[in-house]
Amino acid sequence: MSLCWLVVWIATGRCNLSCRHCYAVRFNGMRELSTHEAIEMIRGLAEIRAKHLSITGGEPLLRRDLVKLICEAQELGLEVSVVTNTMLLSDELASFLAKRDVEVQVSFDAASEKTYLAIRGPYWSRLMDRVGVLRSFGAKFRPIMTINTINYFEAGKYVELCESLGAMEAALIPVIPVGRASLDIMPEPWMVEEAFKLASSAADERGFKVEFWCSPFAKALIKSKWASPALCMINSSLDIAPDGSIMLCDTIDVKVSDVSIGIPKAWEEYLNNRLVKELSTPIGLKEACSKCPYAQECLGGCHARAKIVYGDLKMPDPLCPLAHGVKRPSRGASSA
Repeated sequence: MSLCWLVVWIATGRCNLSCRHCYAVRFNGMRELSTHEAIEMIRGLAEIRAKHLSITGGEPLLRRDLVKLICEAQELGLEVSVVTNTMLLSDELASFLAKRDVEVQVSFDAASEKTYLAIRGPYWSRLMDRVGVLRSFGAKFRPIMTINTINYFEAGKYVELCESLGAMEAALIPVIPVGRASLDIMPEPWMVEEAFKLASSAADERGFKVEFWCSPFAKALIKSKWASPALCMINSSLDIAPDGSIMLCDTIDVKVSDVSIGIPKAWEEYLNNRLVKELSTPIGLKEACSKCPYAQECLGGCHARAKIVYGDLKMPDPLCPLAHGVKRPSRGASSA
């Protein structure tokens, strides 16, 4: 059986912010796994030798059992990361995360207070303060920037800021128009390319590592030892909703299995799912992707964006600059 490298667990759909691009708002109000159920899930992940557990949301710091669950996962051998906006991050929790060597992935989405305000709200000072606390305790933290029409031009400054703040590295991910996000903030392909080039240039100048998430086509655009695309992990990862549903992807609302049947069986069901198998191969890719030299690795780019924009998982990623001639819907359309 294939190894599960990554588990993305949306521990809660609740959040204390209302960001413009939030994909997880659609989970708000969904039943959450109890502490007992979550521990059973984590033990099951250890059974299949899952490598890394990413606890995200919503805002996972809203779960009162977060510390207990982190300890349980680490004691069973899993690496753990937590995705947070840091607004609820206490000094005590920051110290705990640092001592436990938990990677803290921090939602930035901007390199300036003005842009942060337009996307996330008037909390820039709090963000900078909490990042300073993480740094003071020696915590590993990785800022995340969701590229959109509001911030794409700040990608280079964002990388410079991450390096100056002492981050371990930085991540950038083009927006996926689902949840609160709509097509009006999804960037054009040229904006994504511009953002990638600005970020890569800054990474090269500073000797600072950046990753481009959910955009495997970046390999065709960027040639840098400091910048790299993260390939789609379908068939080597699990995306788990707050209620324990195992989804095709955390941005595609197709239920594949459920943790309630036990992780080993659920993992087997996931790997044998027809869509998982189909999306794990370039066979069947359409239009521009079918003859692309990067198809074997890229697999068409982000299937979620293709499904949302074109209604077909096998269409090209609408943000790939190499996918010429594929017409996108007009801006302002509502997301799924």
